[in-house]
Amino acid sequence: MSVASAMDQEVLTLPECGSADVERIGGKAVGLCRLLDLALDVPAGFVVTTATFRRWMDDCGLGREVRRLLHGTADTAATRAAADAIGELFDGRSLQSRAIDRAYEELCDGGEAPVAVRSSAIGEDVAASSYAGQQETFLCVRGAAAVRHHVVQCWASLFSAEAITYRRHLGIPAYQAEMAVVVQRMVPAEAAGVMFTVDPMTWDPSQITIESTIGLGTPLVGGEITPDRYCVDKVTLEVRSRAIAAKPFADRLDGDAGVTHRIVLSASESRASSLTDEEVGELSEIGRRLERAVGSPMDVEWAIGPANGRTRHLFLLQARPQTGRPLRPPSASRRSAMEHMVAGLRRSRAIDKEAAG
Repeated sequence: MSVASAMDQEVLTLPECGSADVERIGGKAVGLCRLLDLALDVPAGFVVTTATFRRWMDDCGLGREVRRLLHGTADTAATRAAADAIGELFDGRSLQSRAIDRAYEELCDGGEAPVAVRSSAIGEDVAASSYAGQQETFLCVRGAAAVRHHVVQCWASLFSAEAITYRRHLGIPAYQAEMAVVVQRMVPAEAAGVMFTVDPMTWDPSQITIESTIGLGTPLVGGEITPDRYCVDKVTLEVRSRAIAAKPFADRLDGDAGVTHRIVLSASESRASSLTDEEVGELSEIGRRLERAVGSPMDVEWAIGPANGRTRHLFLLQARPQTGRPLRPPSASRRSAMEHMVAGLRRSRAIDKEAAG
């Protein structure tokens, strides 16, 4: 295959992305490929490349419309109005792609398994710019038509008011944006959470912080529950401290139905540790190894679910350079590490909006 034809590929499986650059597959996919290069387990999936995005934008004439709508949007109100108008343009367009349909069918072994459809923009999930929380992820998507629809919705989020303002703050022209999209099999998680290889509350480089809950990680990321927290010495991998929270409920994936259910946990289940000591050690070793390989503190999302006949198996869902600094001394805060990261992002966005106004 020629270089030109390779660059025009609509879809790449994650293993095929190993030599692809960020301009084709976006930041999130690059992070997943880094994990694969280290022989770490990630859910099977494929990437809808930026070539598909560009082709679709040209075919629909959206490139010209986006540029026109964003021209002169220097303040918050104008930016939001332009973003709303662009969103309506995307809502009125569909995507047809045999390549995506085939990739989904192969991923699901001919069935219709639930998948996650996740944005992977150029410049996303790198040390200088994270875009965390600004661009869309859709869970439990079933069927090729639904996948294509949600790919378009991910593309639309590239032009949300927050994303436009953030790019402007970084000195990137608002209309100069491209996005790939990652599609991965959902993990029927027994436990899930986040890991920071530098403690996000104190920025202590000697401590790995793991936050975890039972079931899927959505209640943790959404701030609906207090997670279990494990603080681990990065050198010895010994647990310095652990705080097991009361977890009143858990979100579970029904793979057959392709939906999630929220179940109430019994008192004993609620107060049980979501991770075993061995799993805490395995995660910590991976975090240390990943930080050394990348040369940067890392923010890692993970899930533990069934695989190959095993009841519990660790999958890594995302790995990106850790950004942000503590907003206050740790003794003055009782919030979780994830909440610190979210608060930092909100503070950053507030600064961006003020600059835009």
